[in-house]
Amino acid sequence: MRSARIIVPEPDFPPGVALMPEDFAERLAAVKERTGLPWERMAVSMGVDPRQLWRWRHGASPGGGAMLSLVRFATRVPEGLGELLDEEVIVVRPEQRR
Repeated sequence: MRSARIIVPEPDFPPGVALMPEDFAERLAAVKERTGLPWERMAVSMGVDPRQLWRWRHGASPGGGAMLSLVRFATRVPEGLGELLDEEVIVVRPEQRR
């Protein structure tokens, strides 16, 4: 039996690097505005150190666990994930499934 050979192109970025949009800081600020929370309370609500959130606001990109915290937080903000991603996103919660 012949096995299929799949060729995967090399990524243009090193593994583990989040490709954040150039305007990530502005998108993060827009999500914050939707919450009405101050930056420090937003960081606490996300479960990240306020200094980490400050770094994101000034050019750093979130890593794995922090990115997951950010996405989880954004899904709880009305239209927050769409704001963050600049895409139309529909979040379906388990209680909404039929």
